[in-house]
Amino acid sequence: MNLDEQQGFSDIVDQFITRYCRPGTGLNISDRTLFPAFRAFWMETAHETPHPSLLGQFRVELAERGYRSNGRKRPRWYGLTLRQLTAQSEKEKEDERLIVPRSESA
Repeated sequence: MNLDEQQGFSDIVDQFITRYCRPGTGLNISDRTLFPAFRAFWMETAHETPHPSLLGQFRVELAERGYRSNGRKRPRWYGLTLRQLTAQSEKEKEDERLIVPRSESA
């Protein structure tokens, strides 16, 4: 990959993170969930021939931005999640607060 291609790839990763990810302490997401979302974004955005090592380069870009991972084949990324998953998680927390247990004597 030449320098121009690398810069273009890096820009696309930045756009993906900005549009679809939420960074933050305590957040994490599996590579199995994050990468397919990125791949779909890449295919929509890049409009060029398939990237020869899309998964590997995506992981390098995440690491270069300071996101930590564990595991080699199927890592979990720490410090970010997809916005959709975050919104769903926050909605579930709201729902839990709305549920008030009824006592048996009432």
